[in-house]
Amino acid sequence: MDNELLFIICQAGSQSFIYKTSLMDLSPDLSPRLGIATRLKPHYIVHGDDHGPRHFFLSGSELYAVSFLKDGMYVLNLDTRCEHLDPLARRPVSSVDPFIMVIQVGRATLALTETLQVYRKAHLVCPPRSSSWVRCMTDHSQIPDRKVKLSGYVVVSDNSFTVCDTLTCSCLHFNLDAKKWHVVMPWAPWGEYPPRDMSSYRFLNGRCVFVDGFIYTCSGKGLAAYELLYEDNCVYLDIPIYLPLSWESEMWRTERMCLDYAGKDVNSGAILFWVVQGLQMKYRDPQNKLWITAVEVEVEKTPRKSMKPVGIRHVVSATRLIDQQETMDQKEVISTRCCAVSF
Repeated sequence: MDNELLFIICQAGSQSFIYKTSLMDLSPDLSPRLGIATRLKPHYIVHGDDHGPRHFFLSGSELYAVSFLKDGMYVLNLDTRCEHLDPLARRPVSSVDPFIMVIQVGRATLALTETLQVYRKAHLVCPPRSSSWVRCMTDHSQIPDRKVKLSGYVVVSDNSFTVCDTLTCSCLHFNLDAKKWHVVMPWAPWGEYPPRDMSSYRFLNGRCVFVDGFIYTCSGKGLAAYELLYEDNCVYLDIPIYLPLSWESEMWRTERMCLDYAGKDVNSGAILFWVVQGLQMKYRDPQNKLWITAVEVEVEKTPRKSMKPVGIRHVVSATRLIDQQETMDQKEVISTRCCAVSF
Protein backbone atom coordinates (compact mmCIF):
# COMPACT_ATOMS: atom_id res chain seq x y z
CA MET A 1 0.00 0.00 0.00
CA ASP A 2 1.49 3.35 -1.07
CA ASN A 3 -0.56 5.67 1.17
CA GLU A 4 -0.58 3.91 4.52
CA LEU A 5 -1.31 7.11 6.44
CA LEU A 6 -4.87 8.45 6.38
CA PHE A 7 -5.91 11.93 7.46
CA ILE A 8 -9.64 12.33 8.10
CA ILE A 9 -11.20 15.80 8.18
CA CYS A 10 -14.45 16.37 10.09
CA GLN A 11 -16.27 19.68 10.09
CA ALA A 12 -18.10 20.66 13.30
CA GLY A 13 -19.44 24.19 13.53
CA SER A 14 -16.66 26.65 12.73
CA GLN A 15 -13.89 24.16 13.46
CA SER A 16 -12.25 21.50 11.30
CA PHE A 17 -10.87 18.47 13.13
CA ILE A 18 -8.07 16.54 11.44
CA TYR A 19 -7.49 12.97 12.61
CA LYS A 20 -4.57 10.72 11.75
CA THR A 21 -4.61 6.94 11.45
CA SER A 22 -2.80 4.23 9.49
CA LEU A 23 -3.24 0.72 8.20
CA MET A 24 -1.34 -0.61 11.21
CA ASP A 25 -3.74 1.20 13.55
CA LEU A 26 -6.66 -0.66 11.97
CA SER A 27 -5.20 -4.13 12.59
CA PRO A 28 -7.73 -6.45 14.26
CA ASP A 29 -7.70 -6.37 18.04
CA LEU A 30 -9.96 -7.40 20.90
CA SER A 31 -11.62 -4.03 21.47
CA PRO A 32 -14.40 -4.42 18.83
CA ARG A 33 -15.29 -7.79 20.28
CA LEU A 34 -15.60 -6.21 23.71
CA GLY A 35 -17.80 -3.45 22.32
CA ILE A 36 -15.12 -0.82 22.89
CA ALA A 37 -14.02 1.46 20.06
CA THR A 38 -10.59 3.10 20.08
CA ARG A 39 -10.63 6.88 20.41
CA LEU A 40 -8.93 9.13 17.87
CA LYS A 41 -7.63 12.44 19.16
CA PRO A 42 -7.28 15.39 16.76
CA HIS A 43 -3.93 15.58 15.02
CA TYR A 44 -4.73 19.24 14.41
CA ILE A 45 -7.69 21.66 14.69
CA VAL A 46 -8.31 24.47 12.21
CA HIS A 47 -10.24 27.20 14.02
CA GLY A 48 -12.53 29.68 12.30
CA ASP A 49 -15.33 32.12 12.90
CA ASP A 50 -17.34 31.89 9.67
CA HIS A 51 -19.53 28.97 10.85
CA GLY A 52 -19.33 27.37 7.44
CA PRO A 53 -17.55 24.49 5.74
CA ARG A 54 -14.17 24.70 4.06
CA HIS A 55 -12.58 23.29 0.95
CA PHE A 56 -9.55 21.11 1.68
CA PHE A 57 -6.96 20.00 -0.84
CA LEU A 58 -3.60 18.32 -0.54
CA SER A 59 -0.29 19.25 -2.16
CA GLY A 60 2.67 17.15 -1.10
CA SER A 61 2.66 17.04 2.70
CA GLU A 62 0.76 20.34 3.02
CA LEU A 63 -2.98 20.50 3.59
CA TYR A 64 -4.73 23.68 2.42
CA ALA A 65 -8.04 24.98 3.80
CA VAL A 66 -10.09 27.55 1.88
CA SER A 67 -13.27 29.00 3.37
CA PHE A 68 -16.51 29.01 1.39
CA LEU A 69 -17.18 32.55 2.57
CA LYS A 70 -13.96 34.35 3.43
CA ASP A 71 -10.68 35.39 1.84
CA GLY A 72 -7.46 33.86 3.06
CA MET A 73 -6.03 30.35 3.08
CA TYR A 74 -4.72 28.16 5.89
CA VAL A 75 -1.68 26.01 5.08
CA LEU A 76 -0.88 23.12 7.43
CA ASN A 77 2.25 20.99 7.17
CA LEU A 78 1.13 17.49 8.15
CA ASP A 79 4.71 16.48 9.04
CA THR A 80 5.53 19.30 11.42
CA ARG A 81 1.98 20.51 12.23
CA CYS A 82 3.17 24.04 11.54
CA GLU A 83 0.46 26.35 10.24
CA HIS A 84 0.45 29.70 8.53
CA LEU A 85 -2.32 31.90 7.17
CA ASP A 86 -2.08 33.48 3.73
CA PRO A 87 -4.39 36.51 4.21
CA LEU A 88 -3.82 37.84 0.68
CA ALA A 89 -5.45 34.86 -1.03
CA ARG A 90 -8.41 37.03 -1.98
CA ARG A 91 -11.04 35.93 -4.43
CA PRO A 92 -12.31 38.40 -7.06
CA VAL A 93 -15.83 36.94 -6.88
CA SER A 94 -18.98 38.04 -5.09
CA SER A 95 -21.06 36.12 -2.56
CA VAL A 96 -23.62 35.38 -5.29
CA ASP A 97 -21.05 33.25 -7.14
CA PRO A 98 -18.92 31.63 -4.41
CA PHE A 99 -16.27 28.98 -4.75
CA ILE A 100 -17.87 25.53 -4.72
CA MET A 101 -14.69 23.48 -5.22
CA VAL A 102 -10.92 23.85 -4.82
CA ILE A 103 -8.64 21.13 -6.21
CA GLN A 104 -5.06 20.39 -7.17
CA VAL A 105 -4.73 19.58 -10.91
CA GLY A 106 -1.15 18.69 -11.71
CA ARG A 107 0.91 21.59 -10.38
CA ALA A 108 -2.03 24.03 -10.57
CA THR A 109 -4.45 24.90 -7.77
CA LEU A 110 -7.87 25.63 -9.24
CA ALA A 111 -11.14 26.95 -7.81
CA LEU A 112 -14.58 26.68 -9.39
CA THR A 113 -17.67 28.85 -8.93
CA GLU A 114 -21.37 28.05 -9.40
CA THR A 115 -21.30 29.59 -12.89
CA LEU A 116 -18.33 27.37 -13.86
CA GLN A 117 -15.80 30.19 -13.74
CA VAL A 118 -12.31 28.76 -13.14
CA TYR A 119 -9.73 30.55 -10.97
CA ARG A 120 -6.06 29.67 -10.64
CA LYS A 121 -3.96 30.34 -7.55
CA ALA A 122 -1.01 32.54 -8.46
CA HIS A 123 1.98 33.14 -6.19
CA LEU A 124 2.92 36.72 -5.38
CA VAL A 125 6.51 37.93 -5.24
CA CYS A 126 5.81 40.18 -2.28
CA PRO A 127 5.10 39.46 0.47
CA PRO A 128 6.69 35.96 0.47
CA ARG A 129 4.46 32.86 0.71
CA SER A 130 1.38 34.81 -0.34
CA SER A 131 -0.93 34.24 -3.29
CA SER A 132 -3.97 35.51 -5.15
CA TRP A 133 -6.77 34.00 -7.26
CA VAL A 134 -6.65 34.86 -10.99
CA ARG A 135 -9.58 34.10 -13.29
CA CYS A 136 -8.91 31.87 -16.32
CA MET A 137 -10.49 33.04 -19.57
CA THR A 138 -12.37 29.89 -20.52
CA ASP A 139 -14.47 28.71 -23.47
CA HIS A 140 -18.06 27.93 -22.35
CA SER A 141 -19.48 27.55 -25.86
CA GLN A 142 -20.07 23.78 -25.51
CA ILE A 143 -21.98 23.90 -22.21
CA PRO A 144 -25.25 25.55 -21.05
CA ASP A 145 -25.06 29.04 -19.57
CA ARG A 146 -26.38 28.41 -16.04
CA LYS A 147 -25.39 27.69 -12.47
CA VAL A 148 -24.59 24.16 -11.35
CA LYS A 149 -25.14 22.30 -8.10
CA LEU A 150 -22.07 20.18 -7.58
CA SER A 151 -22.52 16.59 -6.41
CA GLY A 152 -19.01 15.32 -7.10
CA TYR A 153 -15.71 15.97 -8.84
CA VAL A 154 -12.54 14.17 -9.89
CA VAL A 155 -9.09 15.02 -11.24
CA VAL A 156 -8.53 12.83 -14.31
CA SER A 157 -5.09 14.04 -15.47
CA ASP A 158 -2.43 16.67 -14.83
CA ASN A 159 -4.41 19.12 -16.98
CA SER A 160 -8.10 18.19 -16.64
CA PHE A 161 -10.92 17.50 -14.23
CA THR A 162 -14.58 16.44 -14.36
CA VAL A 163 -17.50 17.67 -12.26
CA CYS A 164 -21.04 16.36 -11.86
CA ASP A 165 -24.13 18.61 -11.82
CA THR A 166 -26.84 17.13 -9.62
CA LEU A 167 -29.57 19.31 -11.20
CA THR A 168 -29.20 17.65 -14.61
CA CYS A 169 -27.39 14.42 -13.62
CA SER A 170 -24.74 15.32 -16.17
CA CYS A 171 -20.95 15.56 -16.11
CA LEU A 172 -18.81 18.40 -17.44
CA HIS A 173 -15.14 18.12 -18.35
CA PHE A 174 -12.58 20.94 -18.24
CA ASN A 175 -9.23 20.94 -20.05
CA LEU A 176 -6.79 23.34 -18.44
CA ASP A 177 -4.44 23.57 -21.45
CA ALA A 178 -7.24 24.39 -23.90
CA LYS A 179 -9.19 26.41 -21.25
CA LYS A 180 -12.35 24.74 -22.57
CA TRP A 181 -15.42 23.00 -21.15
CA HIS A 182 -17.05 19.92 -22.70
CA VAL A 183 -20.26 18.06 -21.90
CA VAL A 184 -19.44 14.44 -21.11
CA MET A 185 -21.53 12.21 -23.37
CA PRO A 186 -22.85 8.68 -22.63
CA TRP A 187 -20.71 6.05 -24.33
CA ALA A 188 -22.01 3.33 -26.64
CA PRO A 189 -20.05 0.82 -28.79
CA TRP A 190 -20.10 1.27 -32.55
CA GLY A 191 -23.50 0.37 -33.98
CA GLU A 192 -25.34 0.67 -30.65
CA TYR A 193 -27.48 3.49 -29.33
CA PRO A 194 -26.30 5.24 -26.14
CA PRO A 195 -28.64 5.04 -23.13
CA ARG A 196 -31.32 7.73 -23.40
CA ASP A 197 -31.91 8.26 -19.72
CA MET A 198 -28.71 8.78 -17.73
CA SER A 199 -30.54 10.31 -14.76
CA SER A 200 -31.00 6.89 -13.17
CA TYR A 201 -27.25 6.80 -12.52
CA ARG A 202 -26.07 8.67 -9.44
CA PHE A 203 -22.78 9.59 -11.06
CA LEU A 204 -20.19 11.29 -8.89
CA ASN A 205 -20.47 11.75 -5.14
CA GLY A 206 -18.02 14.05 -3.36
CA ARG A 207 -14.31 13.83 -4.13
CA CYS A 208 -13.78 10.86 -6.44
CA VAL A 209 -10.67 8.99 -7.60
CA PHE A 210 -9.44 8.33 -11.15
CA VAL A 211 -7.28 5.23 -11.60
CA ASP A 212 -6.25 3.47 -14.84
CA GLY A 213 -9.06 4.82 -17.02
CA PHE A 214 -11.92 4.56 -14.47
CA ILE A 215 -13.55 7.07 -12.12
CA TYR A 216 -14.36 5.53 -8.72
CA THR A 217 -17.04 7.04 -6.49
CA CYS A 218 -19.16 6.12 -3.47
CA SER A 219 -22.56 4.88 -4.60
CA GLY A 220 -25.43 3.08 -2.89
CA LYS A 221 -23.94 0.66 -0.41
CA GLY A 222 -20.53 0.47 -2.04
CA LEU A 223 -18.49 1.88 -4.91
CA ALA A 224 -19.24 2.54 -8.57
CA ALA A 225 -16.70 2.74 -11.41
CA TYR A 226 -17.21 4.65 -14.68
CA GLU A 227 -14.83 4.30 -17.59
CA LEU A 228 -13.81 7.66 -19.07
CA LEU A 229 -13.13 7.63 -22.81
CA TYR A 230 -11.84 10.14 -25.37
CA GLU A 231 -12.68 9.97 -29.08
CA ASP A 232 -12.82 12.59 -31.87
CA ASN A 233 -12.24 15.48 -29.44
CA CYS A 234 -15.20 14.33 -27.34
CA VAL A 235 -15.36 12.95 -23.79
CA TYR A 236 -17.54 9.95 -22.93
CA LEU A 237 -18.59 8.11 -19.80
CA ASP A 238 -19.57 4.44 -19.84
CA ILE A 239 -22.32 2.87 -17.73
CA PRO A 240 -21.34 2.16 -14.12
CA ILE A 241 -19.84 -1.02 -12.74
CA TYR A 242 -21.16 -1.46 -9.19
CA LEU A 243 -18.94 -2.86 -6.45
CA PRO A 244 -21.13 -3.44 -3.36
CA LEU A 245 -19.59 -3.57 0.10
CA SER A 246 -21.29 -6.74 1.27
CA TRP A 247 -19.90 -6.61 4.81
CA GLU A 248 -21.81 -4.42 7.28
CA SER A 249 -24.11 -3.70 4.35
CA GLU A 250 -26.76 -1.92 6.42
CA MET A 251 -24.23 0.61 7.69
CA TRP A 252 -23.19 2.30 4.45
CA ARG A 253 -24.84 5.61 3.44
CA THR A 254 -23.60 7.31 0.27
CA GLU A 255 -24.15 10.86 1.53
CA ARG A 256 -21.84 10.21 4.53
CA MET A 257 -19.14 8.20 2.74
CA CYS A 258 -15.83 9.47 1.40
CA LEU A 259 -13.18 7.76 -0.69
CA ASP A 260 -9.46 8.01 -1.31
CA TYR A 261 -6.77 6.13 -3.21
CA ALA A 262 -4.39 4.05 -1.08
CA GLY A 263 -2.15 2.39 -3.69
CA LYS A 264 -1.78 -0.88 -5.59
CA ASP A 265 -0.88 -4.44 -4.73
CA VAL A 266 2.56 -4.97 -6.29
CA ASN A 267 1.85 -8.62 -7.04
CA SER A 268 -1.74 -8.69 -8.35
CA GLY A 269 -2.11 -5.10 -9.54
CA ALA A 270 -5.31 -4.75 -7.48
CA ILE A 271 -6.24 -1.19 -6.47
CA LEU A 272 -6.48 -0.31 -2.79
CA PHE A 273 -8.89 2.32 -1.46
CA TRP A 274 -9.74 3.93 1.84
CA VAL A 275 -13.49 4.23 2.52
CA VAL A 276 -14.59 6.35 5.49
CA GLN A 277 -18.05 7.10 6.83
CA GLY A 278 -19.23 9.26 9.71
CA LEU A 279 -21.74 7.33 11.79
CA GLN A 280 -24.81 9.34 12.77
CA MET A 281 -25.71 8.55 16.34
CA LYS A 282 -29.25 8.38 17.73
CA TYR A 283 -30.51 10.88 20.31
CA ARG A 284 -27.57 13.20 19.56
CA ASP A 285 -25.09 10.97 21.32
CA PRO A 286 -21.99 13.03 22.23
CA GLN A 287 -19.80 10.12 21.10
CA ASN A 288 -19.24 10.66 17.38
CA LYS A 289 -17.92 7.67 15.45
CA LEU A 290 -16.10 6.92 12.21
CA TRP A 291 -16.23 3.67 10.27
CA ILE A 292 -12.87 3.22 8.48
CA THR A 293 -12.18 0.41 6.04
CA ALA A 294 -9.60 -0.51 3.43
CA VAL A 295 -10.79 -2.38 0.33
CA GLU A 296 -9.07 -4.07 -2.60
CA VAL A 297 -10.53 -3.87 -6.11
CA GLU A 298 -9.51 -6.63 -8.50
CA VAL A 299 -8.99 -5.48 -12.11
CA GLU A 300 -8.39 -6.85 -15.59
CA LYS A 301 -7.02 -5.15 -18.71
CA THR A 302 -9.49 -4.12 -21.41
CA PRO A 303 -8.83 -3.86 -25.18
CA ARG A 304 -8.57 -0.08 -24.63
CA LYS A 305 -5.68 -0.69 -22.17
CA SER A 306 -7.68 0.55 -19.19
CA MET A 307 -8.02 -1.60 -16.06
CA LYS A 308 -11.63 -2.73 -15.58
CA PRO A 309 -12.78 -3.54 -12.02
CA VAL A 310 -14.14 -7.08 -11.70
CA GLY A 311 -14.48 -7.57 -7.96
CA ILE A 312 -13.98 -6.09 -4.50
CA ARG A 313 -12.93 -7.56 -1.20
CA HIS A 314 -12.57 -6.37 2.36
CA VAL A 315 -9.03 -5.90 3.70
CA VAL A 316 -9.47 -4.46 7.19
CA SER A 317 -11.95 -2.18 8.98
CA ALA A 318 -12.49 -0.58 12.36
CA THR A 319 -14.81 1.76 14.26
CA ARG A 320 -13.20 4.75 15.92
CA LEU A 321 -14.56 7.30 18.39
CA ILE A 322 -13.53 10.86 17.55
CA ASP A 323 -12.69 13.46 20.13
CA GLN A 324 -14.27 16.89 19.60
CA GLN A 325 -14.09 18.20 23.13
CA GLU A 326 -13.31 21.75 22.05
CA THR A 327 -16.72 22.03 20.38
CA MET A 328 -18.98 21.29 23.29
CA ASP A 329 -22.04 22.86 21.70
CA GLN A 330 -21.73 20.64 18.63
CA LYS A 331 -22.82 17.05 19.21
CA GLU A 332 -23.04 16.07 15.58
CA VAL A 333 -20.44 15.81 12.81
CA ILE A 334 -21.64 18.04 9.98
CA SER A 335 -19.53 16.47 7.27
CA THR A 336 -16.68 14.01 6.85
CA ARG A 337 -13.95 14.22 4.23
CA CYS A 338 -10.82 12.15 3.89
CA CYS A 339 -7.48 12.26 2.17
CA ALA A 340 -4.48 9.91 2.22
CA VAL A 341 -0.86 11.03 2.31
CA SER A 342 2.16 8.93 1.35
CA PHE A 343 5.43 9.48 3.22
